[in-house]
Formats: sequence, C-alpha cells, structure tokens
Amino acid sequence: MAKAMSLLKAYMSESIPVTGGFIISSFFEGDTTYCIFEITAYANVKDIYKTPEGLTFKTDGNRAHVLVEPPTYSRKHIEPVFREDGKSIPYRFNEMEILTGQKQEKIMISKEPIMLHSSFTILASQGDNFSFLFFPTPDVYIAIRKFMSDVFYNDARLMKVDAIEGAKVFVDTVKKFTVWSD
Repeated sequence: MAKAMSLLKAYMSESIPVTGGFIISSFFEGDTTYCIFEITAYANVKDIYKTPEGLTFKTDGNRAHVLVEPPTYSRKHIEPVFREDGKSIPYRFNEMEILTGQKQEKIMISKEPIMLHSSFTILASQGDNFSFLFFPTPDVYIAIRKFMSDVFYNDARLMKVDAIEGAKVFVDTVKKFTVWSD
C-alpha cells in the first residue's frame, strides 16, 4: 500500500528512504489558479541536509513539472522558461503536453523529465504550498495519480474531468524517470 507524508516531517523523523522516493511540491500564486507543481525522484542518497532554502539531497534525480495557467493570465504568450521568477518552469511550449480545461485554463505538463546531477534542493514550503514524500511502493504511480487528481481539483480548481486527465498525463511523464536505471 502506498505511503506518503510531509517531507519536513519525514526529515525531522529521519524516515526519508535513502534508497529512493518521489517528492511532490506545489507553488501556488496567491488567489489565482496559476500554480506550479514539480515531482522529483531520487535514488541512493549520500546525504540530506537542511539549508535556509529547503532540503538539499546529495544524489542524482529526475524532475518533471506541471503549470496550471488561468485563462486570464496576461503573459500567456511568453514561453514558460522565460517567465518571471516564481512563474517559470524550465520548458518551452513544444516540450510540454498542453491540455485546455473546460474553463479554458491551460494545463502544461512536461513531456520528458529533466536530469538533476549530483544534488538538488527541495524548496521549503511556505503559505499554502506543500512538499510530500511518496515512498517507493508497488502502487506508487496509482497513489501519485490519485493525489495529483485531487490536488488539481481541490487546489488548482480544475474541473474533475480535467483533473483526472492532467494527473494521468503527468504520471505518464513520471514513468519515464531514469534515476533508477544503471
């Protein structure tokens, strides 16, 4: 059975599995539906330590992103990689699967994960933002899909059908992670 917990709680209780796991983080933009989600997978951690920015993992990892953009966003013509700090993700439009929701919001999901070499930092959660650790169980992809569907519906305020489709496409990208390959 899948297991997830707050990343900070897992760190404080020394229960982050060094063999690997998945970390899902959110970055909400005030009262709008503009939000960014990232999932980071890691394996074979050499060290984890807290910094003022968040938790730093000394290991390789993979990362994928989702950006939910409301229909009223005024800078939608700008590639996500070139948007201002806090609204950007490291992808161009052609590197993402772009779904249009029933309320005309855009759900942009990276088609391929990026590789993180030697270390990465998970930013400390502030406000309504979160970081959850998912343990590597046989049903982890099902748990991530359900979790993301719920987050898209409840927090990003997508319609249920759009939340389910967005979560499915997101997990398809997550399944491409290579961090556990030799």
